[in-house]
Amino acid sequence: MTKQLIYLLLIAFALMGCKAFKPSADLHHFSSYFATSSKDSIIVGDRLKVTFFGTSTLLFDDGVSQIIVDGFFSRPKTGKVAFGKIRSNEKVIRAMIAKYQLHRLKAIFVCHSHYDHALDAPLLSQLTGAKLYGSSSTLNLGKGGKLSESTMQLYESGKPLGVGSFTVTVLNSKHTPPFKIFGKSNATDPAHPNIDQPLSQPAKANDFIEGGTFDFYITYGSQRFLVKASTNYIEGALQAYPCDVLFLGSAMLGIQPADFQQKYYNETVVATNAKTVVPIHWDNFMKPLGQPLIPLPNISDNVEAGFNFLITKTKAENRRLLLLQSESSVLF
Repeated sequence: MTKQLIYLLLIAFALMGCKAFKPSADLHHFSSYFATSSKDSIIVGDRLKVTFFGTSTLLFDDGVSQIIVDGFFSRPKTGKVAFGKIRSNEKVIRAMIAKYQLHRLKAIFVCHSHYDHALDAPLLSQLTGAKLYGSSSTLNLGKGGKLSESTMQLYESGKPLGVGSFTVTVLNSKHTPPFKIFGKSNATDPAHPNIDQPLSQPAKANDFIEGGTFDFYITYGSQRFLVKASTNYIEGALQAYPCDVLFLGSAMLGIQPADFQQKYYNETVVATNAKTVVPIHWDNFMKPLGQPLIPLPNISDNVEAGFNFLITKTKAENRRLLLLQSESSVLF
């Protein structure tokens, strides 16, 4: 989200009153869908534990090795994002490393290079020794964080990659449709679509350019997972990737036209024949971890409508819909 867009949002908040600040869903309406978290650090047999940290940060842990999607923990506040420069919060990241034994972390896969996905990836790599995988833009964030070339690897889309007992295939994807307000948009500038030079922190939020968007097909034994952080699709792209669990980006789904919603569902849930659907990227990522996640605000989303759409569709097709709270862990 660009700095200019944040300014416009703040103006809109003032004009529209407090309703714009309020969460766009009442999570009590969906209490029966929230998973009971398994806080057990002991993983028995061939079970796999997945822990959700809000936005699209997901930790996959088999008790020996770990991989993480994004690894965004710092979650800087609105004022800092809008009016200043942002950087990783080392204290928060070190606390997460200790709490979740991230010394076992082997790889970091970044969905795209906006700050709410990529901000913490370089420091997390530096502190854990995990290899940073990403686009050229993400790797320029790593270079700005003084990571060595040997600790980073450029994505090779469609090529399976072994990490411990995991196999990860990076898939080309598409970013959520641009957010527009007062005629302004957070769309990527086609004349400047990538981070072309090493970017050091602190940096402005709008310096974190998308640089391409990616999905991740993760297999572990016979289990198949797909992580799709952005609410968009490339037609036919997921037909060859059936999954048991689909972590499905739902940011702004509730404010999209009905035909987009249906097409998105068909190109993701139906295309992969997912048995379980877990919405992600629905929370207000300017609020810190350590407290329950709250939905994105009314000015930018309608999370209530997005959840209801997914519940209606999955229920009709006998699929399971599961919601996760902050630092909620589920055994698969």
